[in-house]
Amino acid sequence: MTLKRLARAPLLHHSVQEALKEYVVENGFRPGDALPSEAELARQLGVSRTSVREAVKSLETIGILESRRGSGVYVAAFSFDPLLESLPYGLMLDSRAVYELLDLRCTLEVALAARIIERRTPDQLTDLTEVLDAFRAAAAAGASLEVPDRAFHQTLARNLGNRVLASLIDVFWRTFHRAAQSIDLVNVDPMSTYRDHVAIYEAIAAGDVAAAQVTIDRHFDGIRRLLEQQEGGPPPATTP
Repeated sequence: MTLKRLARAPLLHHSVQEALKEYVVENGFRPGDALPSEAELARQLGVSRTSVREAVKSLETIGILESRRGSGVYVAAFSFDPLLESLPYGLMLDSRAVYELLDLRCTLEVALAARIIERRTPDQLTDLTEVLDAFRAAAAAGASLEVPDRAFHQTLARNLGNRVLASLIDVFWRTFHRAAQSIDLVNVDPMSTYRDHVAIYEAIAAGDVAAAQVTIDRHFDGIRRLLEQQEGGPPPATTP
C-alpha cells in the first residue's frame, strides 16, 4: 500500500500526522518496523520534507514513531509513558481534573473487583501480605507510603489477564500521585490508609465482591475528603 497525496491545508503537519498513523495501521507495522525515508514519504504525500519531519517529531512525542540518527524512522514500542508525562501537567493547571481522575480510578478499580477476586491466586495473596507488612512499617515510621501503595495496586491488577488494563491502572496511580504532590496533598493519617488497604485485602482474600467494592470505594472517598480539606472544597464542575 502507498500513501495518498494530501491536499494542502492550514495545518498541513496535522494532516501528515494522521496520514502516517493510518499508514502504520493499515500496513500492519509492528514496533521496530522501518518506514520509508522522509524523502519518500514526502514524495508519496505530495508535501515537503519539512512537513514530514514536523509530523514525525510530533508522533515521537506521543510514542508512535521514533527517529534513529543515521538510520531512519521506525514504529515505536507501545508505552503509556508519553501519556503519563503529559497528564500531570494538565492536572496541575486544573484542580477539577484531579478529582475527575480520582473518580476514574475509583470507578475502574471498583468495577474490576469481581475479576480480581475471580483470578486471585495463593501466590498473589502472599505477595499482598508482604506488601502490607511494608505498608505498616512505613506508616508506623511516618515514612512515605508511595512505594507500598503503588506495589499494592500493581499486585491487585497483576492477574487481570489484560496487560493494557493493568498498565492503565498503574498510569492512573502514578499520574494522580504526581498531581497530588503538585497541590501538596499530604496524608495526615498514614495508619488509616494502611488499614484501608488491609480491609481491601481481606475482602479480596475472602472472595467477597460486595465487600471489596465497598472497601475500595471507601478508600477513595477518604482521599476525596482529604483533597477537599486541602483545597477548601471540591472545585465546581465545568461544562465541556
